[in-house]
Amino acid sequence: MEKDEQRAKDEERAREWFAAQLWRAFPEAKTDNDLSELVAAALTCEGRPITPRTVRNWLACKNTPHFRYVPMVLALSGMEAVTDLVFGEADV
Repeated sequence: MEKDEQRAKDEERAREWFAAQLWRAFPEAKTDNDLSELVAAALTCEGRPITPRTVRNWLACKNTPHFRYVPMVLALSGMEAVTDLVFGEADV
């Protein structure tokens, strides 16, 4: 039971971290809706559309994004986000 609780906490922290990276990648966004539109447009690629609703679920920490989107968001967040992750400054 304790492992399940720890896993749930770790997953929640990872979702919160990802949501924070979305805000970091698009500092011009003023609202969740603005951010959702920007992220959806940036991450949509041929055959893999991302909707603003999906992004809003990520922001609310309701869903976990597929790993393919993590490096894309890190690239948009900038080198500082990557070094924070690599050198342990990020709280994931």
